Amino acid sequence: MRLKLLSVFVATQLLSFGIWHALYQAEPVVVQASEPTQVHAAPEAKLSPVADTPEVTLSLHFAVRNMDEGRHFLNSIKQNQIETALKKMPQAHADSVENIILDYNPQAHRGLGGNSLIILRAVNMSTEEMVGVLIHELGHNVDYAYLSPENTERKSTFLDGKTPVYESDPSLDFYRISWLSDSKRKKAATKLDFVSGYAMTDPFEDFAESYVYYVFHNKDFKQLAASSKALYAKYRFMKYEVFGGAEFDSGEGQVDENKRPWDITVLNYDVAQFLS
Repeated sequence: MRLKLLSVFVATQLLSFGIWHALYQAEPVVVQASEPTQVHAAPEAKLSPVADTPEVTLSLHFAVRNMDEGRHFLNSIKQNQIETALKKMPQAHADSVENIILDYNPQAHRGLGGNSLIILRAVNMSTEEMVGVLIHELGHNVDYAYLSPENTERKSTFLDGKTPVYESDPSLDFYRISWLSDSKRKKAATKLDFVSGYAMTDPFEDFAESYVYYVFHNKDFKQLAASSKALYAKYRFMKYEVFGGAEFDSGEGQVDENKRPWDITVLNYDVAQFLS
C-alpha cells in the first residue's frame, strides 16, 4: 500500500472488500486495518530475473518501533530476510528503497510503501507473507521512483492523494490500461482485467499487485494474460518497461481464468526457494 495521504484508507479498504466479496464471492480473507499517514498507502519456483548481472548492492537504513528487548535476535533474522529478498530484484528496483521500518505492534498495518520508504509489521506474519508484502511495497517504490516523470510541465487526470501525476510519468501507460483517473475505472474494465480484487481499488494498487504477481506467480500471470487484453498489456508493461524483458520462473501456470483472489500477497509460493 502506498504511503501518501491514507487518512481514509481503513474505511475504503473495508468497503472495497465488502463490495468485492458480495459481487464476486471471493474466498474470505482477513483484511488488515491501516493507520492514517502522510506518506504513501497492503509450487516450486526458481526466480532469476537478473541472471548474469552483477550482485545487487543495498544501501538500506533499518529502524524499529514498538520492539521490546527480547526481540533483538528476531529483528536480525527479519532484516537478513528482507535484504536477501531485495537482492533478488533488479538493482534499480532495490535502489528505490532507502529506509525500512519494522513495526512490532501486532495491530499495525501489514505494510506501507513509497517515498523510498517501506514499513512492515514484523509480528503475526509468516516469512512467506512478509516477503510477499515487502515485494508489493517495493512495487509502489518502483512506481513512484524508478518510473519517475521526466518533467512536470503537464498534469494528467490522475492524482496520488493531492499530488498530480504528470503526463511524462511512464506509469501512466500502465494506469490507462484500465483507468480513466485515479478513482474511475474504464467502463469496459471488468474484474477479470485485474490480477486481484485489491488491484481494482485504484491504479496504484493495480500496479503493485501486478508487480508482486509478476515476481511470484509469473506463469499464472502469463496464462491470465492470454485471456484478457488488459492483463496482456499489463504483463507486457511489467516485462518490458519494469523488468527490462526479464521473466521469473515462478508459478504453476494453472489458474481459474474466471476467478481472482482478493490479495496477491497471501497466495502460496516457495519463499525458501526465493530466499536461497
